[in-house]
Amino acid sequence: GAGAGETMQGQWQQRRIEQASRWVRLGLVSRVLAATGHGLLLSLAIVAPAQASAALELIPNPPTLIGLILFFIGLVVVTNALIFKPIFKALDERSSRVEGARQRAEEADLESDALLQRYEAAIHEARNEAETKRKNKLGHAREEQLGMAEVARGQAEAQVEAARETLAAALATAREGLKATSREIAQAVATRVIGRDL
Repeated sequence: GAGAGETMQGQWQQRRIEQASRWVRLGLVSRVLAATGHGLLLSLAIVAPAQASAALELIPNPPTLIGLILFFIGLVVVTNALIFKPIFKALDERSSRVEGARQRAEEADLESDALLQRYEAAIHEARNEAETKRKNKLGHAREEQLGMAEVARGQAEAQVEAARETLAAALATAREGLKATSREIAQAVATRVIGRDL
């Protein structure tokens, strides 16, 4: 999401830079052509008064025309060498630097996306590992709890059985004691009733 937005912003900035470079080139070309045209008009203005004194001629004589053509060609060559080529070279270098910066930005964006994916994968793996460990510990705790409950149940049953055995022995002893006591009481009662020992 953020990487795609930055890429689109970089492409938009690249288009603006390219458009600005085109406008600068067109502006420079129009200025140079205007300057060249002004130079040509100036040369015609200088030559024209000399011809106007004799007669009005629409087409200048061949030597003047050839001289003007040669002057215009020389002016174009000099203007191209001194103005156009350095400006276009600087603009091309600037465009190549901008393109290189854009490519480096795209590479950095791809690298950051790859790092983010690796980071998310590492987090996901760590979460899965922690969840697995938690489940294992929970399973071990349940097993230990069941084992402890089984041991406690066995101990409780053993204690209950021992208590039953103790109670049964106590009951048997009490019955025997009651039997002996009841015989003694019966003899004592019979002795009093009869008035003599049995």
